[in-house]
Amino acid sequence: MVRILGGGARGSGFSRGRRGSATIGATGRTGPVRDPRGIHAGSTTVTGPSEAGEIVETVQESAHGTGRAGRRVPGQWGGSRVLAGWFVVAGVIGLFMSGLIMYDKIQLMQDSGFVPSCTINDVVSCTDVMNSDQASVFGFPNPFIGLVGFGIVLCIGAALFAGATFRNWFWYGFLAGLVLAVVFVHWLAYEAVYSIQALCPYCMVVWAITLPLFLTVLLHITGERRRDALAAAGVDDGAPEAQVAASARLMPVLVLVVWYLAFVVLIFEQFVWS
Repeated sequence: MVRILGGGARGSGFSRGRRGSATIGATGRTGPVRDPRGIHAGSTTVTGPSEAGEIVETVQESAHGTGRAGRRVPGQWGGSRVLAGWFVVAGVIGLFMSGLIMYDKIQLMQDSGFVPSCTINDVVSCTDVMNSDQASVFGFPNPFIGLVGFGIVLCIGAALFAGATFRNWFWYGFLAGLVLAVVFVHWLAYEAVYSIQALCPYCMVVWAITLPLFLTVLLHITGERRRDALAAAGVDDGAPEAQVAASARLMPVLVLVVWYLAFVVLIFEQFVWS
């Protein structure tokens, strides 16, 4: 409850035109300051319109879970629409490819003479890859892992689009899962090139989007930790000293390009140049 003890504004009252505002007169009339989410200012005595405005702003900030300094909650991280869109696109592609691999794997289990659509020759042969022991390294078909993992990525992207934020431990868990995925992808790539000596195009698409997902989440966590530190130090995110060097922004792109080129060189060395 907000009570006005004296009038500091001209006329019979004043109003604030922001969300969650209340019209408070200088006549001594009392009334609750209510935020659209149902948050009250409590029983506070206000001596003038400026203090009443501060109460309203405080209520608004409480409703958003943010403070006045940068309007951030340390350790509570969301994501831009670009990041959310990337997660959604990567999740959809990964789910689609994992679904194709799972379908072909089921067909092969039912009919040993089935030829997957991605089997072209002795080198590009999904049949050899899917019939290998490495294709079910944990006792069940590997595509199950992709269906679950990329489903999680898609859900996170959709949640970020809706404005969701997650605690930092959630992001660290997400990153840990992607670290395991990157390790698994490298092992599968090595086995396909040097042990099975055959390539599965569908699998390679899954490999190709796993590393950029890992790099994206790693960069996002690093950036959010940095913004939390800047907010704690009272430095505005747009200040010159808060800007990241262009070379640092390009480094992840360079890492990704080098990784792709290295993989292509290894494939050519094994199947073309040898």
